[in-house]
Amino acid sequence: MSIPTVMLVFGDAFRCEQALVARHEAILATDRNTERHAVFGDETDLPALATELSSSALFADGRHFVVRRAEAIKPKAFARLAGQPLPPGTYVTFVATDLKGTSPLVKAARKAATVKAVPRPAGVRLERTVAELFSAAGLDLPPRTVKALVERSGGDLLALANEAHKLKAYLVQGEPVPDRLDELAFSAGETSMYPLLDRIGEKNTRAALACLAGLHDEPGRLLSASVRHLSRLAMVRALLDVKIEKTTIASLLGSPPWLVSRLAGQAKRHTTNGLSTILDRAIDLDAGVKRGLLRPQDALVLLILAATTAYPAVP
Repeated sequence: MSIPTVMLVFGDAFRCEQALVARHEAILATDRNTERHAVFGDETDLPALATELSSSALFADGRHFVVRRAEAIKPKAFARLAGQPLPPGTYVTFVATDLKGTSPLVKAARKAATVKAVPRPAGVRLERTVAELFSAAGLDLPPRTVKALVERSGGDLLALANEAHKLKAYLVQGEPVPDRLDELAFSAGETSMYPLLDRIGEKNTRAALACLAGLHDEPGRLLSASVRHLSRLAMVRALLDVKIEKTTIASLLGSPPWLVSRLAGQAKRHTTNGLSTILDRAIDLDAGVKRGLLRPQDALVLLILAATTAYPAVP
């Protein structure tokens, strides 16, 4: 069976990772020397990436480019990137965890690439998946414990996979699984980053830090997401300043009206100059992380403080 040259994998974060692992192993089966290159759709220079994809490799016959956060790429740009001719042995996998099947990006991908949807299972199927996940780690859990873990994690399979590894290390091999194993697991409510971004936009320092304390996510990813969110607020604030209607803003940003309404509510708590100052600070913090002068988690906290306390809230 031939391996698709270009593929978009979208859906649940954990299942996306599983699909990516399976695809890369299949590629390696054809050439063990295939190089893997990871880039991020919200950070990379797309024209430069297009040039790199179309060029032949210097030191290996095979290359596998993994483009994470592909949901940040505009549909037309995605279509151009995915539809261009590739040298033999070059594969591209776009990974997006914040997309639905109705997304314009998915529609564009279906014309230029193979699309693989891996949504998070729900209900009984979700509990069965979690039980299998822990069983693979050597932990056969009673149904009530599985249910409790699903509730505590909000059904986040990626977080639950991390818990399975942690609990496997915690328990002595050969000992029976405790009846209340769920008490050893994290106590998680909302695991999404979006409440954190909203609290930053609302200039609510206490609530933002509380959200941050409850997240189980990579600090660098949260830092990038926070900068993107503040950039969006700056664009919305600037457009509101010149009396652009929300429906027009939604069209300009390529965002649904309900999201623009939420962003507008947050943007009104800031001034355009204030957001510009915060973004200047964000650039400095990001540069500090990339130069090794700051840890991502420290830069994230400093950005939250700058965004929520740098200047008085707009009445």
